[in-house]
Amino acid sequence: MARTKKSTAKAQRVLPLAMSSVWFERGSRSLPETERVAIIASFAPDNTVSRSLATLTRELEKHSYTVIIVRASDTTDPLIWPEDYPVRATIVRKSNIGYDFGSWAVGLKLFPSVRRKKFVILANDSLVGPFGDLDQLITSFESATTNVWAATNTAQIRPHVQSFFVGYRDGILNDRSLRQFWSNVAVEPDKQQIIQRYELGLSQLLLAEGLTTSACFESERVVSQAENPTVEGWRNLVKIGFPFVKRELITNSSVVPDGQDVPDVVLERFGTDPRTWL
Repeated sequence: MARTKKSTAKAQRVLPLAMSSVWFERGSRSLPETERVAIIASFAPDNTVSRSLATLTRELEKHSYTVIIVRASDTTDPLIWPEDYPVRATIVRKSNIGYDFGSWAVGLKLFPSVRRKKFVILANDSLVGPFGDLDQLITSFESATTNVWAATNTAQIRPHVQSFFVGYRDGILNDRSLRQFWSNVAVEPDKQQIIQRYELGLSQLLLAEGLTTSACFESERVVSQAENPTVEGWRNLVKIGFPFVKRELITNSSVVPDGQDVPDVVLERFGTDPRTWL
């Protein structure tokens, strides 16, 4: 999930607050003609671009996705990218408000034509990776027969798609209910409220509207019903080819009993140390 500091602005909508602080560091509101767009919600306290964000952007571009990065931060300094990365993405900067759902809402507001595209991915940089290519994920998304697809899903709390990598097909983002959902994203006091209202709330809305969902790495393949596949199931996910691990498992290995094994398991499966991707 996304990260931000607490706000005293109770129940205020994100868009009226955030749009006044938005500016383009690279690119403009004009996008190339394409049916593939990815909006990445990014957060960092400084202006450094992690190896994870740079690689995620490059992998999406390799699959012909036009990438828009909406970066929330307390600093206005220009982003510093890895030296070997040719920056092509549109970069939108905004104040640190609204968590990742607020950043996605800003991206959709700035680029309304994206709602009608055939393939749209809303992703964030809350995971470390991708340590390998995105071929399996992109193929799964573009061949899905559902309205909405995700990299992973979970039955924890109640069944829902996990928000860090979600795909929307065939212009479904232009559905009235989804337009209202994104336009009404509000400033929430903490992460748990975001999960309840927007991560869980999105899947509840999709179900209520009769829209279908699917996932590439279904949770039952790696965990029991009450567990989070990206937390308790991280080891099994990596073993079956999921090219990410949750950032928190690297920065705080005590989150799970076997958290200290994460670097070695990723190194064995993908040949890289995830600690160098932060």
